[in-house]
Amino acid sequence: MKKTSTLIFLSILMLNCSSSDTLETKNEIIFGEISGLCGGDCRNLFLLTNTNIYEDSNTDTFGEFIELSDWENTTFEKKPLPNEKFELAKVLLEIPEGLFKLENTVLDQQIYADVDFFIHIKKGNKTQTLVFDKPHDKADNTSKLYLEKLIEISLQLRD
Repeated sequence: MKKTSTLIFLSILMLNCSSSDTLETKNEIIFGEISGLCGGDCRNLFLLTNTNIYEDSNTDTFGEFIELSDWENTTFEKKPLPNEKFELAKVLLEIPEGLFKLENTVLDQQIYADVDFFIHIKKGNKTQTLVFDKPHDKADNTSKLYLEKLIEISLQLRD
C-alpha cells in the first residue's frame, strides 16, 4: 500500500510539471537611463522579465543603499506596470547574441556628466552590462538596431 501511495504521489507531481517549466530560458533585462555625476536617485530604470515590466522603486539612493554604478541591484516596484507597457517593451526580450560579444569599452565613448543608457542582461546563464550614450560603430548591425530600439522604448516608458 505504501508503494502504491508513493507512486500515485510521484505521478501527480510529474503531471504538474510540464517540459516548458524546466526548459524555458529566463530572460531578464534591467534598462533605462542613468546619470553619471549626480547626487541622489539619478536613474530611471525598468526591469523586464518574460511576463512583466516593473518600474524602479526609487527607494534606494546612491551612497546610502546602492553603490554608484551598481544599477543592476536596483530595487523595483512589486506591482508590474500596465500590460500595454509590457507589450511595448517585450521586443527587448529578443536579445541578439552580438551584445554578449561587446566589451563595455567598445561603447565607452562617454560624457560622464550627462544622461547615459544602461542595460543589464540575464539570458540563461549569460550576463552582460553596458553603459552607453549611443550605439558604437564597432557593434554589429543587429546589436546597433537593438540598442537603438532600447533607447526608443526607454524614452517612451519614461513619459
